[in-house]
Amino acid sequence: MKVNYYEDLALSENRVDVYYREQDAEIRGLMDYLETEQVIVGRKDQTAKRIYLREIYYLEIVDRHCFAYLDSEVFQIEYNLRLFLEKYSACGFVQIGKSLVVNLHRIDRIKPDLNMRMHLLMENGEELVLNRAYKKPFMECLKNVKEGKNEDH
Repeated sequence: MKVNYYEDLALSENRVDVYYREQDAEIRGLMDYLETEQVIVGRKDQTAKRIYLREIYYLEIVDRHCFAYLDSEVFQIEYNLRLFLEKYSACGFVQIGKSLVVNLHRIDRIKPDLNMRMHLLMENGEELVLNRAYKKPFMECLKNVKEGKNEDH
């Protein structure tokens, strides 16, 4: 793959264009990475913070408010789970419970449990439970993410 870099001081914002002949695993991986560079705004203690999607481990609804859990911080975001998934499911986010959405790229290990449930061990040490009602769509999304990644990783 050939990559070119151009500096243009006249641009009002940075821009990346991707041209490809075929959408192979390398291009899909690049597209997935670029999608995770998107930013949302999180609020905590009357302050706002830019949050990259790749920083989010999971989302949870508590008392009708949506919270984004990062490595060691939690921020409230202005989304509901349905809207967030509509917009960002292609970035590796999938629902695992009635009020939980997980970032597939932040799962360290998956452990099976009784009654067809599974435990998701996150990179930050937290453990989430995959509700069995969400198991089939979760496994399909996990398979799609795995197939989209480069075989060398």
